[in-house]
Amino acid sequence: MDLITALKNTILRDAKTVAGGAGLDREIKWVHMVDHPEIAQWVKSGYLLLTTGYNWPKHGESARKIVEDLAEKGLTGVVLATPNFLSNFPKESVDAANELNFPLLEIPWDVPFCDITEEIHSSIIKHQNAIIERSEEIHRQLTNAAISANTLDDLAIALSNLIKSPVTFVDLEGILLGSSISSIDRIVDEELYLRHLNEFVILRKIQDSTSPILIEKNSNVNAPQRIGYPIRIRGEMVAIIFIDETSNGFTELTFRATEHTAVIAALHMAHIKALHLQEERLGYTLVGSLLEGKFEENPSSLERARLSGWDPNGEYRVCLVLLDEPLPLTREGFLRRERWVDRLRKFLDTVNESNLISVYLNQITFLLSKKNDPEYLWKNLGGRGSAMAVSRVHRGAKGIESGAGDVNSLYPLLKSGRLHSFSEVMFPRALMGDKNARDLFIKSRLDPLISNKKGESFLETLEGLCDEGFHLANCARKLGIHISTMRYRVERIETILGMSLESKELRFELQVAVAMYKLINE
Repeated sequence: MDLITALKNTILRDAKTVAGGAGLDREIKWVHMVDHPEIAQWVKSGYLLLTTGYNWPKHGESARKIVEDLAEKGLTGVVLATPNFLSNFPKESVDAANELNFPLLEIPWDVPFCDITEEIHSSIIKHQNAIIERSEEIHRQLTNAAISANTLDDLAIALSNLIKSPVTFVDLEGILLGSSISSIDRIVDEELYLRHLNEFVILRKIQDSTSPILIEKNSNVNAPQRIGYPIRIRGEMVAIIFIDETSNGFTELTFRATEHTAVIAALHMAHIKALHLQEERLGYTLVGSLLEGKFEENPSSLERARLSGWDPNGEYRVCLVLLDEPLPLTREGFLRRERWVDRLRKFLDTVNESNLISVYLNQITFLLSKKNDPEYLWKNLGGRGSAMAVSRVHRGAKGIESGAGDVNSLYPLLKSGRLHSFSEVMFPRALMGDKNARDLFIKSRLDPLISNKKGESFLETLEGLCDEGFHLANCARKLGIHISTMRYRVERIETILGMSLESKELRFELQVAVAMYKLINE
């Protein structure tokens, strides 16, 4: 209970504030009566002191110093019974109290101190009981919310509704795990904020704390005053919960609710991690078998694959992320790899993509369906000392194996912080004389025609088009076919290749591919 509440709702309503009115928001932990020459030795922080003024200095520097000593001790304030030994506080005491925002109150002598202590102590106990009851109610509601929560967003929203303050969960790199604040309303850059906390050793204080830490407002990162508290699993901090201050300020209930939520969030994260580990064991096995060409396309295997989220008839790109982590991985490197996988998994969830992921050493390989843009993914997740290779679009188990070949061929070319696409890298590498790149380039451009049952005539037609500069009439005459037949074959070639022959860049690449193919086969 603060002093303002006591002045309104208890026997202290008969008291008059004579100094330090700006400090009336101080909390009262206990009421104590002392009339001893060395008052400061008999009181503690949070005490409201009752005095008759018997030993209070009547003037001079002593009257000032006693206020300074009591303020330094952390007292809530002093209540003087008047008039008897003192008619009022000395001017020196009043001046010092106003400078220090230290409340001085005067109450009529006929108000018994025992009535004051009894009433305020009863109010404090009732207030504490109310906090405990409300805290337990919040704990019950949070526990119920955690049972139905699918994400930390759900838990953050549940707590925010209970304490009427914004709630945010972040990992140790400042990556957002969950928040009650919508993406539109969010103003704090959590990654920048975590770097600020780390720079000023505040992050270490949070990590070592056993109770919520009050963090001052920082306008440089648009952060309001916050409460920060660690979320621990098996004693290790894995995330942080932040509560933002509102116009209502922070109360003891806010601090208690923060501690409750940290425990529930830890249980939620541990549960999710256990599920992910199980999914990973199944998912890694499936993706690994597809990448290595060991997937057996029998009914039971296909059914398990579908349950894991892989569509045997779907079109996918194989993506390989190379982390900037030395081998063998250190414990810190392993944790950074796991955090990268967690971020990837969350991103895939947001774009309705199955978590088809495989992890090996400092490499993370995953399947991305054709509908999702790898550049968008890289924009959201990349740039953290990592590089990514992206294959062509493939279909079926054999296609995924080919996609693995695509990204493996790009592996030696990967540069930190960049996204490398098979289609944009293979052609220049082939022109530079890279044999593997040349073979892959020819295969990427001509294999659909070569493997087609009627591919021989289509390949012959494409060769003629390349020789004649894609002039249809000249090519028709050269091949001895009607122009209508020529147009039909061009349409079929475009359908088989999945691209238009109107593109000048594609025409040039096809001319090079056909020339290389003829040289190899001759």
